[in-house]
Amino acid sequence: MADLDPERFTLRQAAQARDDFAQVMDELDFVKQQLARLPTRRDQAFTPLRIMLGSAVLSATLVIGWIELFWRHCF
Repeated sequence: MADLDPERFTLRQAAQARDDFAQVMDELDFVKQQLARLPTRRDQAFTPLRIMLGSAVLSATLVIGWIELFWRHCF
């Protein structure tokens, strides 16, 4: 860093460096946003559990509903 004397740069070079830095920061913010959207380990761990419980509740509801309809119409 000692060999980079800021007084050596022209205004055009300084503006270009500033623009490059701003572009890198924008890309970094974009990457941070994308990483924040990824599911966490906890989400990945509980997803199969939610699916199992949801399918069990749905299956039980369908079976109970079918039995209720069957018993009421046949007997």
